[in-house]
Amino acid sequence: MNASLPDDILAKLDRLIAAVEALAPPAAGASDIEAAECFVWHPETGALKPVHRVNRVDLSLIRAVDRVRDILRENTERFARGLPANNVLL
Repeated sequence: MNASLPDDILAKLDRLIAAVEALAPPAAGASDIEAAECFVWHPETGALKPVHRVNRVDLSLIRAVDRVRDILRENTERFARGLPANNVLL
């Protein structure tokens, strides 16, 4: 391993590493991005979970809020392109 550290220190480091690894939550598996059109982020598990039934509102139904609708559309398009975007709650 490292010849400059005494064996007893190396043994303690190995035990410490094993203990920390035992306490750490398992790494989240890769999300299947093809599994759904929409996902919800779960920070406690560090994973994206697919949403199989998405409630959609047709943009043509949003009335009297043209400016806000346009901002929402632009923000969503920026997010989809991987550009900076804001979280949106409706």
